[in-house]
Amino acid sequence: MGLMKGQSSKLNQDQLLYLEKMGIYFEREGFPRMAGRIFALLLTDPGGKLSASDIVAKMHVSRGSVSTMTRFLIERGLMEKTGSPGKREDLFRLKPDALSAMFAQRVSAVQEFRELLQTGLRMTDPKSPNSRYMAEMADFYNWMESRMPELWKEWEEKRNKKSSG
Repeated sequence: MGLMKGQSSKLNQDQLLYLEKMGIYFEREGFPRMAGRIFALLLTDPGGKLSASDIVAKMHVSRGSVSTMTRFLIERGLMEKTGSPGKREDLFRLKPDALSAMFAQRVSAVQEFRELLQTGLRMTDPKSPNSRYMAEMADFYNWMESRMPELWKEWEEKRNKKSSG
């Protein structure tokens, strides 16, 4: 897809603000801010596919930054590289299963934190003031981890009902 003849490469202030807010959200989640901006750009682009040149033109950022961040998003399962007949430049789009990849990453983070808490709990003196707090956190993350598969199943049922109805 990319930019069509006569299509503006300029983003308005609201769009730029949205990209920035998504970038800040990504940054808070431990990802590069630019990855969030590019993710947001693809989410909101009418064609759903953009070349690196399109991204550079719309966001006024360096080609190197776009290359690094598109590779980052591809490696995390959020974006994929595709082509278009007659076009020499690769196009990028969000993966149809990006939500699944994001949820799997969240489950993994919860599992890792729960394991760290349980390890720390074994190292903590049961009589220390932090022991009770750490036990409660470990219990919470254990509970959350146990609920996540059911939540995903509920979501898939709701999504399937919505798409068939």
